[in-house]
Amino acid sequence: MNRKDVFILILVYLFGIVWIVLNKCLNLSITLCPTKILWGIPCPGCGITRAIKLCFEGDLWAAVLMNPNIILVWIILPIAPFILIIQLTTRKDYIARINAFLDKKVYLVIILIAEGSIWIYNIVRHI
Repeated sequence: MNRKDVFILILVYLFGIVWIVLNKCLNLSITLCPTKILWGIPCPGCGITRAIKLCFEGDLWAAVLMNPNIILVWIILPIAPFILIIQLTTRKDYIARINAFLDKKVYLVIILIAEGSIWIYNIVRHI
């Protein structure tokens, strides 16, 4: 991954943080999910912004019930800036290493099963 790609990821990360802060401060309820807009079906990520808002309010269990992917957010959100900054400073491609690790079939199957289950969970709950 080149420096330009890393800067793009940093911008996406910062946009996400701004989006979270704006949603918390302004109490926005804008639907960004393309599957929800086009077909009326929630995607596996639907409800993640509301889950983050619940985390800010201290209701972690309700956040997990809103969207179990919030557990991944708890892990990735604090670690991502460090990985990106280290990648920029050392010029070692840590993101490619992470992708290579996750590209193994066993992890891919686990991720697909988990996300498929979350998708069904969101559809049944009409998020």
